[in-house]
Amino acid sequence: MPDHKLKSDEELFHCLQEGDAAALKLLFKKYYSTLCHFAFAFVKSTDLAQEAVSDVFLHIWLRKKDIQIRTNLKTYIYTAVRNRCIQYLRHRGNRFFEDMETAGTDHMISDLNADRLVSFEELKDDIEALLRHLPEKRQIIFRMNRLDGLSYQEIADILSISVHTVQNQMTAAVKFIAQRHRPER
Repeated sequence: MPDHKLKSDEELFHCLQEGDAAALKLLFKKYYSTLCHFAFAFVKSTDLAQEAVSDVFLHIWLRKKDIQIRTNLKTYIYTAVRNRCIQYLRHRGNRFFEDMETAGTDHMISDLNADRLVSFEELKDDIEALLRHLPEKRQIIFRMNRLDGLSYQEIADILSISVHTVQNQMTAAVKFIAQRHRPER
């Protein structure tokens, strides 16, 4: 079995298209957690978010020979998850982006001592509280960029908005947080 760990997403996708289940597994492991957080912002249910992400990866595997990616794989997957969530919401009769309050990030913190971990958790809680005061779309854009690491172009493609709109929303979000969060010195 070839070593896939050093391959790019696009190379892994090509292997996946050739029927390599190990490539699918690596992509799934790489994106599952962040995609679940992303999906939760839409559906407000952990189970439904996990189902949406799993459905997208199942669809990718089943339709691997037919899928044509015009941007990059990361953008494609995020867009597919967003679309699956919208499908779920339409099926359930919910409005898109209703009462946006996303799950906190559960990133692994291995090298922090207890004091630093407490400070980090307090800062994270402060930022989360501030984010809840942002308009819904601005909050999602901020999270996609700062927490999920997506570029402005990727966010624009996923949300079907202009890059200029993403830039404006990020500027407003950062300004809002900077004005309201004054760390102790």
